[in-house]
Amino acid sequence: MQKAFDSKARVDMVLFLFDVPFFEGYDLRGVELVHRRALLKALIQEKIEEKGHETVRFSEDFHAFPADLLQTACRMQLEGVMAKRSDSTYISRRSEAWLKLKCKQRHEFVVCGFTVRTDEAASIGSLLLGVHNDLGDLVPVGSVGTGWKSAGAAALFKQLAPLEILKAPFAASAAKPGRWSKRAPGAERWIKPLLVAEVEFAKWTPDGQIRHASFVAMRTDKPAGQIVREVAKLVSDVATEMATEVAASIPAHSGSKAGPTKKAPAGEVKVSNADRVIDPSTGLTKLDLVRYYESVAEWMLPHLRARPVSLVRAPAGITGQLFFQKHDDKLSIPGVRKLPAELWPGHQQLLEVPTAQALASAAQMNVIEFHTWNSIAKKIDMPDRVVFDLDPGEGTSWQHVSEAAVLVRALLSELQLQSWLKTSGGKGLHVVVPLSPKLDYGAVKAFSKAVVKHITNTIPSRFVARSGPANRVGKLFVDYLRNGQGATTAAAFSARARPGLGVSMPVSWDELEQLRSGAQWTIRTAREHLSFQKEDPWAGYWKKRQSLTAALKILSPED
Repeated sequence: MQKAFDSKARVDMVLFLFDVPFFEGYDLRGVELVHRRALLKALIQEKIEEKGHETVRFSEDFHAFPADLLQTACRMQLEGVMAKRSDSTYISRRSEAWLKLKCKQRHEFVVCGFTVRTDEAASIGSLLLGVHNDLGDLVPVGSVGTGWKSAGAAALFKQLAPLEILKAPFAASAAKPGRWSKRAPGAERWIKPLLVAEVEFAKWTPDGQIRHASFVAMRTDKPAGQIVREVAKLVSDVATEMATEVAASIPAHSGSKAGPTKKAPAGEVKVSNADRVIDPSTGLTKLDLVRYYESVAEWMLPHLRARPVSLVRAPAGITGQLFFQKHDDKLSIPGVRKLPAELWPGHQQLLEVPTAQALASAAQMNVIEFHTWNSIAKKIDMPDRVVFDLDPGEGTSWQHVSEAAVLVRALLSELQLQSWLKTSGGKGLHVVVPLSPKLDYGAVKAFSKAVVKHITNTIPSRFVARSGPANRVGKLFVDYLRNGQGATTAAAFSARARPGLGVSMPVSWDELEQLRSGAQWTIRTAREHLSFQKEDPWAGYWKKRQSLTAALKILSPED
């Protein structure tokens, strides 16, 4: 809207109203939000029918789990959503009853100075920003140097130059970035702290500076003196708080030995023993695990559907005994489906996790890990992928793991095969090659073994093809055994039953150099990471089906 005003162009606008604190002389601020909005909705509908157009509209509300709603907003490239308690009153200050859930961090800052472009003295190079701290002092938070075009940079210079002063406007106790020199291009030039800019950025650093900032617009609706640092709540924190509040309102069943049950929103599972800590190293609970799987179901289900799955259950948490479950074993999980017995003759029926309800229900039944076959049920004898599990031994650095992934990718490229990357959620990485399901498990496993043998023979100082701790000290084990029939690999987005509850996260090859661990994301941080993604790094994986014919000839030219 600000940009539309600045351009002075004719723009059709619609006004959405979300609340009515006063109505016909009555103060409604003490009335619950749900009743205020009901009145507002009826009033707007009456005006629409009277006027015959919808220039003013009612801002609809959506009763949904916060993580799901935020996910939708982020996919629509919106700034985020507002979460509000339906029974809240209207108060003119920050409140826990109204919370901002943001896809990306967006904030207003006081413009405290600027630099000019080195090639054009009458254009802005960057804006120097600040906020007021708890004492009311103006403190620096960094700068922003992108988000405008050449014309915009020149217009900003014209707006800021008349406000120039000799000294930084920050409080005496605040750090002052750089040295001021009016004539030196690129040096800081200070202005009276009267203007406000809206900026989008990735995160705050521990010392209170913003990272990866991009200019959005100048704001004329907020006085600079009111700009303070706002901290948006993480959606995971809000979800947990909401679940806790709901649970507190539910009376415990008399005679219950399982502890309180926390009621989930409609369509979701009820979580028993929700507060039970499953990872003592972090304090993460069973409720955290269920909510994580509910929030990533949309991404995870394509990796689970139609594919046999094995489950790793931890009834006593990750420090207790773990159970690897391939079959129903008389412990039926709602939504988890038994595959037809004839698919794998001579064995018990395999399992499939086909829906979001099945995924969340499995977590409610203490399932932490989901491991899948390399083939789908309909072509169970013919794998549609091959997996290279890069598992570092004791004393192997992460740099070594990262370099190993690059080498494996390079070899696969020489074999005319495209590969995709994901973290294991543990110590290593998984390199995955999608295939046309035309060869049986024996042929695919033999191929993966030949690849690993070639790598270990070429660089024996770095790689080893034999498992066992003694063989892997300081080296990296490339596990090709994941490619046999009945073998499984942790599915994408699966949590791991290890301290921290790391997550197997699909990433692009370009992200490899930024990774620092195979457990870089956990069930606490993965959802936030996904909310910042603009595109699926594995989007091409689902369309790519490759033959091993050329690769086999290159590996075994004598044949």
